[in-house]
Amino acid sequence: MQRAWFWRIGLAICLAVGVSAAHAEETKRLMTVEDLWAVKRVGSPTISPDGKWAAVEVSSYTLDSDDHTSDIWLLACDGSRQVQLTTYRGKNSGPKWSPDGRHIAFVSKRDGDEVPQIYVIAPDGGEARRLTKMPMAPAHLKWSADSKTIFCIAWTWPDADDETHVKKEKEWKESKSKAFIIDDATYRYWDKWIADGKRPLVFAVDVATGKHRNLLHGTGLTLPPYEPSANDYDVSPDGSELAFVADSVKEIGLDVNYDIYALDLKSGKVRNLTDDNPANDTSPVYSPDGKHLAFLRQTIKFFYADRTRLMVLDRQSGQKTELTKDLDRSCGNPRWLPDSRRVAVEVEDQGYMNLFLVSVDPPAVKPHYAGISERSVDFAAKADVAVFLRTSFDLPATVFAGNFEERRPIQIDRFNDKLAGSWKLGKVESVVISGADDRPVQMWIVYPPDFDPNKKWPLVQVVHGGPHNGIYSDFSFRWNPQLWAAQGWVIGIVNFHGSSGFGQDFTDSITGDLGTKPMIDILKATDWFEQHPWIDRNRMAAAGASYGGYMMAWLNGHTDRFKAMVCHAGVYNWHSMMASDLIRGRERALGAKPWGGDLEKIDRQNAQRLAANFKTPTLVLHGEKDYRVPVTQGMEYYNTLRQKGVPTRFVYFPDENHWILKAPNSVVWHREVFGWLKKYIGSGPTR
Repeated sequence: MQRAWFWRIGLAICLAVGVSAAHAEETKRLMTVEDLWAVKRVGSPTISPDGKWAAVEVSSYTLDSDDHTSDIWLLACDGSRQVQLTTYRGKNSGPKWSPDGRHIAFVSKRDGDEVPQIYVIAPDGGEARRLTKMPMAPAHLKWSADSKTIFCIAWTWPDADDETHVKKEKEWKESKSKAFIIDDATYRYWDKWIADGKRPLVFAVDVATGKHRNLLHGTGLTLPPYEPSANDYDVSPDGSELAFVADSVKEIGLDVNYDIYALDLKSGKVRNLTDDNPANDTSPVYSPDGKHLAFLRQTIKFFYADRTRLMVLDRQSGQKTELTKDLDRSCGNPRWLPDSRRVAVEVEDQGYMNLFLVSVDPPAVKPHYAGISERSVDFAAKADVAVFLRTSFDLPATVFAGNFEERRPIQIDRFNDKLAGSWKLGKVESVVISGADDRPVQMWIVYPPDFDPNKKWPLVQVVHGGPHNGIYSDFSFRWNPQLWAAQGWVIGIVNFHGSSGFGQDFTDSITGDLGTKPMIDILKATDWFEQHPWIDRNRMAAAGASYGGYMMAWLNGHTDRFKAMVCHAGVYNWHSMMASDLIRGRERALGAKPWGGDLEKIDRQNAQRLAANFKTPTLVLHGEKDYRVPVTQGMEYYNTLRQKGVPTRFVYFPDENHWILKAPNSVVWHREVFGWLKKYIGSGPTR
């Protein structure tokens, strides 16, 4: 009798739980464009020395604004609490925990600030204290080991003091002419003009007084004037030496050779630590015991996708050792463990970003595959705790914490749990197909949330950029596969020949012929889809950006099997790409110099030469501030299609660069892209 009673209670509980779970699933909804801008965007975590707390920047956006706000939050590493630390409305960014645990430094622009300044705040709260009063904006902070100095990067004119900086800024602001007189081979980058002569420099700020000084004054060296970050410099634990990255060539834009220099902070003497390598050396980071300097090295000039090796320099002997000689993958973002015997690195492999451990003596790589992407690790100095971000196609970047070697971390932030939990998402699958030369090629598939294999569905092939930027499982705010699948399409994403994360030979396999093998891979992937009864071969489209946009025009010249295409910021004509911000290096990619080499070889890779064959309706989108693929590339393609009578439309963004980054523009972009595809292939299963 008692057993029967327990059995009935258990059955009732199971039924209740089952009904509740089913109801929860029924109440889930499709992801929307608006959701991308409702997601709280969590930055890289910084951990307290005792390993009990992590600080993160959390950014919030609204659909009616081009800008965003951000605050610093504290997360208990046991997952028990999250506490908002800053409340000033605006941007509070880049938190860094002091080694003594007493302060968190960050950057903010508050009342009375002409430009953002460095602020410090106690972890237990209270008012933040403005530390600096710099005429140039500091960023990318690091603490000295004794917590008495904060280092930062700021843009100014080399060797200009504060008074000169202010004077030059005032003269430029008041000048009636905004003309640049240009002699440099590189004068703009991405969406920023660098023809004014400003360069990124490393500054030291005294925490007690707030006084700052330019550490590179008088050296004749600056950080590379492109995308400076905290990875471009580091300070030895004893505070005696600054390691930083500078370009050793006579003139940027005609050559490139990033080297790591060591500056003696007492004598001012500078040494080139990597003059043995003609290619790029980057990302210096001192071991906690000060005995070694880890850094990253490439050995092929003019090839951004060359394998990036993890190196270590013995500071006493000067001996350099490659630690990842047997790893056929690139390493990134090196971080020492507190024991000074191992380095954690980010390694892209087979469609995921992973955190590997690398031992120094003897050199050995310990891979780790979590089945989800991991990055941005930070280690507690006095506890066996690490914090890092996890992300996937389904999961916005989320902070996890735990013992790094045990790899059983717990989630410690809950910013997006409710929102992400409301989404009805599609199944994500990784498959391997036979590509060009019958080599295995990995492909991601994202199915519509309500996918039924007994019905026929439209297909959209999404082609990534680069061409060497492989697609790994990550939550994107620009091309989000789950959002695309929510439109009622099967999404295919091919990591075609040339993609990163599949070995250096595979990455370099398209050099000198940028179109052929990737196109074969994409078409073979399309063949693979057509062999399945759940794909409607009469409802197929393709979309891509940057190199992926180039592939749209290239495919348009070779096939008419796609009903529609979307080309965002695509390369159309390699000859007129001489207007790009970066020129050198293109001769290696194309196998010929665009300025007077084997022009026939370039023509054979040029989509513009195939214009007579264009038939596929194509939506073209481009931003005016795109200096990587100038906006005229999109205009050339659109004008060609228009003159030929091929259905087309041009969506022009006067205030965007290579990417669409502003919320109102993103809404327009998605509306136009999704509307164009639905016009030609519809959505949902074939009726």
